[in-house]
Amino acid sequence: MLFLFLALGVAASLKIAVERVKMERANRSVVLAVNYQDIAKLSWWTGLEEEEVLERFKAQGVNGVLFKEQTLGELVPRYLRVYGHDEVTRLFPEAAPRFRSGFLYFVGDRAVLERVKFHLDNKLPVPSEVVRDASTGQILALGVPDSSLGEIEKLGLGFPMDKLDMAIEKGLYILPQLKEWPVKRANSLAAILNSIEKYSPYTAALLFNDRVIPGYPGALATLAEEVKKMGVPLGMIEFFSQQGLKQLALLVDKQVVRVHSLGEAANISWEEGVDRLTLAASDRNVRILILPLFFQGPPSSWLDANLKYVEAVSSSLAREGLEGGKASPFPGFPTSRLLWTLVVLGVLAGGVLFLSELGFSRLAWALGVLGFGGWLLALVCGYATLARKIMALGSAVIFPTLSVWLAFKDARRPLGLAPSFKLVLQSTLLSLAGGLLLAGLLSDTVFFLKLDQFMGVKVAFVLPLLLFTAAAVYHEEKENFGAVWRKWFGQNLTVFIFLLIILGSLVAFLYVNRSGNESVGLLPLEGQVRMVLERLLLVRPRTKEFLLGYPVFLLALSFGYKHKYLPLWLLALAGQVSLVNTLAHLHTPLLISLLRIFNGLWLGLLLGIVLLASVKGAKAMMRRS
Repeated sequence: MLFLFLALGVAASLKIAVERVKMERANRSVVLAVNYQDIAKLSWWTGLEEEEVLERFKAQGVNGVLFKEQTLGELVPRYLRVYGHDEVTRLFPEAAPRFRSGFLYFVGDRAVLERVKFHLDNKLPVPSEVVRDASTGQILALGVPDSSLGEIEKLGLGFPMDKLDMAIEKGLYILPQLKEWPVKRANSLAAILNSIEKYSPYTAALLFNDRVIPGYPGALATLAEEVKKMGVPLGMIEFFSQQGLKQLALLVDKQVVRVHSLGEAANISWEEGVDRLTLAASDRNVRILILPLFFQGPPSSWLDANLKYVEAVSSSLAREGLEGGKASPFPGFPTSRLLWTLVVLGVLAGGVLFLSELGFSRLAWALGVLGFGGWLLALVCGYATLARKIMALGSAVIFPTLSVWLAFKDARRPLGLAPSFKLVLQSTLLSLAGGLLLAGLLSDTVFFLKLDQFMGVKVAFVLPLLLFTAAAVYHEEKENFGAVWRKWFGQNLTVFIFLLIILGSLVAFLYVNRSGNESVGLLPLEGQVRMVLERLLLVRPRTKEFLLGYPVFLLALSFGYKHKYLPLWLLALAGQVSLVNTLAHLHTPLLISLLRIFNGLWLGLLLGIVLLASVKGAKAMMRRS
């Protein structure tokens, strides 16, 4: 019965997986965008018109332009000048009585002044004051209190509409990026978004610039309504957390496109930029790529170098089957409570099987029935998402532990290479089943877009090791279980044991902190190795699997089990945990995750053969010596 439930769960997961792959393969259009500020900089240094610079980049594959809201620092002095009371009265003596002491006045391009006035009136508590020409009615100066200058310098003051029009005329999509401001009036949100609503048909996504989005927390509902009126998706920038954006994304029915920006191009190499952008689009379902341009070397070389760089990115994307076009949000992913329930039966069957293998059959069945009842209650009470996340965590803990435990029971004595291969493949297949159950439970647009995430990553990495350690020692010692632990913890502290503790602590720190969404970063040379593997294998296998998990698994099976070999078994288990965790990355296309697992398996087994041969050679040398 348990294996029947498990088979039903895996079958339901495969049904969900097929639908997911169809959806992911239908969404292959990518916006390749450059920052307008970079285009303006190239135009200035090359002497070419901005239109011509854009044309050249479009020919190399660019199909979008990012426009950030201009700030006062960008408008002064090219478009505006700032004067005090005495200076502005000397500049416009005929209007001197209308200038107020204690005010600063902006003077310059009239169209820009009108735009700045519109934004100040909607973003500041007190409206700005306008001084107009008495005869023509045209704006002469825009006045603000001296004390408000610091606040104004932080505000976004709108977009250069003529430049937006220029990009659209060139057949390019635009990406307007709004700065945050303290929203005091809900109608100010509507006014700001209405000012760019006419560009909606040409807008790839609406982006936000700061850590907090406008309207958070009190006016998100109003902001959502205005975004819906525009009919454009939101842009969610990778690795840049923005307060309020996830809530807004849910309010606009998950109409979201994932965005990747390299940040400052000066901090990376040309080749690394190509690899990172390609990886973001192919491995993480990012559909808008923002390319900061390189400004290194003499200015005369900037344009040609950046054109080659953009062409390399475009060609690399094409090799991955991605094409230039308007990025589309994922459609609503079809869900079924019946399929979820079948998947849950598979997870619970794995849990019952594991506890039964440990000798707790009655407790296992009681917990299985209780878990299924809890699942049904969660569905009735409207807590399906939370229940799915809990069951997914259960799958991530149960199946890798069960897979290695079954191999452990069959390998009490040293095994040859062929039986070891068989057990490793069986364990991997069972872990893969657990990963598919996890992915089936969490296959939903909110997880694909990382609006919600797999819960308990650290627990899923640590708890299997603790469970296996306790089970292995109990299996060997039975009634001496407690005495063995007391003996181990009661040993005198020698230099050797102290060094082992330090080494174990370092390994544990790296293991735990290299899991999840935040980590300690890459080790020396690891980035270069990853790039090489990515180029050779198309999809890079995970280090815990191919470099540690599989080779050490074969080594552990060749030794059998004694307590001194427990660390080897834990490293083998860590590889299986990593396999399941690979399928918890719901923002990664499923086929990519499966190819990553396959590459980890064959490469790990190959390295395992090398490791076994090396160990046998070392033993032979020691015997001869």
